Amino acid sequence: MKNYGRTYWFTWGFLILAAAFTGVASIKGAFFGGLVAAVASTLVTRPYERLGPRFAPLLGALLGVLWAIAKLYYVQWTGDVDDYAFARWNLGTAIAIHAAGFAGGALLAALAAAQPLGRSVLAGGLLAAAMTAVPYGLIDWVDHRVAGPVEVVLFASAPVLANEAPQRRPGAEAPVLTPDEVKSLKESLLVVEGPGGLEVLDDLGRRYWPLWRKRFNYPGNRGGPVRRVLVFIPPDERSPEDALPIAGVGKWNFVVGADPRGVCVVRLGGERGAVTVAPELFKSITVTLEQQGATNGATTARSAHAPYQVCSIAVVRRSPFGEFYLPDPVKTGLPYAFDYEYTDVVRLAQAQEAAAKPNVAQPVPPAVPAVPPAVPAVPPAKPAVK
Repeated sequence: MKNYGRTYWFTWGFLILAAAFTGVASIKGAFFGGLVAAVASTLVTRPYERLGPRFAPLLGALLGVLWAIAKLYYVQWTGDVDDYAFARWNLGTAIAIHAAGFAGGALLAALAAAQPLGRSVLAGGLLAAAMTAVPYGLIDWVDHRVAGPVEVVLFASAPVLANEAPQRRPGAEAPVLTPDEVKSLKESLLVVEGPGGLEVLDDLGRRYWPLWRKRFNYPGNRGGPVRRVLVFIPPDERSPEDALPIAGVGKWNFVVGADPRGVCVVRLGGERGAVTVAPELFKSITVTLEQQGATNGATTARSAHAPYQVCSIAVVRRSPFGEFYLPDPVKTGLPYAFDYEYTDVVRLAQAQEAAAKPNVAQPVPPAVPAVPPAVPAVPPAKPAVK
């Protein structure tokens, strides 16, 4: 019976310490959740003793994996969306912790019958710590590089006078750039203070203003280093497939910088596509900016003769060991231009062409006089015979 108690207390204590160290759950959640998990591990103490120290940890690790997966389904059935997203995000760490705790308890139970208690506890603790540290370290390293938040700052241009700034939408606030973001912009562009605050000029003299800043978080990830992406969308680039301005391109895919806390500059265009400027590129994260409603951007723009005023942004992450990350939630309805009058080049050309044609008067056929309706003839009245 003592061996049952040792297995129980060891498993419970290790799960609480591991949860506090890794942050996979709160202390309160680990306290009550570990209480139930320790009971499940204690019920298998007799098979641990029969298998011996060589195979008992394998059985304990298998039970720990199954317990972590069952716990995920329990959260899906009983918790809300945020709790389930957080549980899915920490599934790998939860599997490592439960497998290590159950395996350490199994080794303790198998050795306690033939070895001193101190040696058994030390062996179980070392095994559990190693089984937790190695996978958790690898998972944390990958998540630190790939799964951190991504902030996108969109810069747009507008046809305004040199001493004016574009009008923003009601309630919209200009994003404030940090000193390191301004420093990254100055490496390839000209940054000045204008009538509307900070503005950026490219090598062609086009002026840009920050339109908005949006943060993209991986579902369940509540922290991590923030990677900044400064995106420039010029208004007068031409699509290789269309005569319309950049509204005819429709979609751009680009990568980000390799530094998880760094800043990269992305310049969108028509023929060039998207160009990312960074000390080192990171191909495990791909950002897609697409104008909403434009499955085939050039064809739709040509037929509708109108620009798209909103766009969507999606972030896709890829682990170096396989496809372990789900796509980030796509943000839609994001404006990509300031409020200003847009000249429809297609309809303007059609109107100019129609105005250039001479107006030739068409001959009017002579009017045909109306024919009065025929009056039926009345036969003469017969004389009366007296």
